[in-house]
Amino acid sequence: MFNKFRANADYTVIDRAPLSLLPGQSVRLGRRDADWPGWIWVTTDDGRGSYVPDEVVQATSGDQATVLQAFQAHDLSVRKQEPVTSIREVKGWHWCRNEAGGEGWLPAYLLVETGTSPQ
Repeated sequence: MFNKFRANADYTVIDRAPLSLLPGQSVRLGRRDADWPGWIWVTTDDGRGSYVPDEVVQATSGDQATVLQAFQAHDLSVRKQEPVTSIREVKGWHWCRNEAGGEGWLPAYLLVETGTSPQ
């Protein structure tokens, strides 16, 4: 069962080249997000970075970590009142799909629940 929402404001994606992580990849750990508990900044060998949920990485030594599961740091642009379906929620963020089939992350504060759907 997936939750249906409407956006309560416009949300525009800023990062046009979002970070993609693969299991086994090495990353450098940075600061924890003060506004979003459970999210930590990671940087890849090519210098690109993003916040990811804690459970995506495992510290190995010092500030180094290994990626445990694939993660896409891709936000979804939406317009106010646009309907979206939440595929999953992770620590205050929802991986959503819009009616055109686009997918990405949206912060929970942006979403107003309108119902559920079987898929």
